[in-house]
Amino acid sequence: MSLLDFLRSHVVRVACSVLVLALLAAMLPVVGVERAAMELVVLLVAVLELVGLLWEWLRGRSFMRSLAGLALGEEDVLDAVDTIPEPEYPEGELTWGALQSIAQASRRRSAGLEQEMREYRRYVELWVHEIKTPLAAMNLTLANARSEDARALSREVARVEADVENALYYARSTSVAEDYLLRRCDLAQLVRDAVKSRARSLIEAHVAIDVAGLEGEKDLWVYCDPKWMTFILGQLIDNAVRYRAVPERDGRAAQLRFSASVEGAGSANEHVVLRVGDNGCGIPQADLGRIFERGFTGSNGRTHERSTGMGLYLVRTLCEKMGLAVSARSTVGEGTGIDITFPRERSRAV
Repeated sequence: MSLLDFLRSHVVRVACSVLVLALLAAMLPVVGVERAAMELVVLLVAVLELVGLLWEWLRGRSFMRSLAGLALGEEDVLDAVDTIPEPEYPEGELTWGALQSIAQASRRRSAGLEQEMREYRRYVELWVHEIKTPLAAMNLTLANARSEDARALSREVARVEADVENALYYARSTSVAEDYLLRRCDLAQLVRDAVKSRARSLIEAHVAIDVAGLEGEKDLWVYCDPKWMTFILGQLIDNAVRYRAVPERDGRAAQLRFSASVEGAGSANEHVVLRVGDNGCGIPQADLGRIFERGFTGSNGRTHERSTGMGLYLVRTLCEKMGLAVSARSTVGEGTGIDITFPRERSRAV
């Protein structure tokens, strides 16, 4: 707190001091005090008042600066409270004690919420584990059926499985715990695994896969969690299928392309960029900046197949947890591209 701010906050006290000085200057001559003595008394009183104000400002200045930092949110508030020294005057001690009580209550509440989140996550993981058994049995039964109804039901079961998987990864993405393990992976193999996991929907939607941009590249190793990355790529494939080109409407067959390149090779900024592009309906520019927001479906989500707006949100969230960058580009009527950047340090290579 500056001296000017302090004086503004004590304007009543300053005004009273000035009034007292004025009364002394007016009344002392009336009672027979000589002018020189009156001036000395007024000066002494003024100095004492000024010293009192300065002392009060100086003793509270450090504490008030700490409070100002908390108010501005310059650092973690709870951690900052622990670093504030206890002041040695009554008002400051009371304020400091209140801050400590608030910090302790916030920590207790935060610990309780974390425990609830862990319990919620354990429940979701248990539920996912249990629900997979009847889903697997349904798939086995439907695999032996040849009717069109069975094939339609099989597609619905596959959608349920995808939703179950989304629920599991959403629960993990909101967990405080770091539930992943970064390891060196073959990027081309990750793409093949993701395509294989979505083979049925790609075949039924007649989407052609082009991986020529991966086969011609060398040294395509990256650091990531393979399960998380397979899930991320699966979400991008699902979107490409959902918003694919339809020959009867768009005059072109649906296609999904994968390519990658090593950029900045040999430098401290060496990284691998994976590009996933389709030739579907594209995303309007008005929606492009919000597609990674939770629950955002945009105009495409309202006019095409059902969309929850969670797929790309999970893609961004899981990428950020692994230290990866993700971005999108799109042209309406031509297609959409998603770029995932994998930074890598050559010193970590094994």
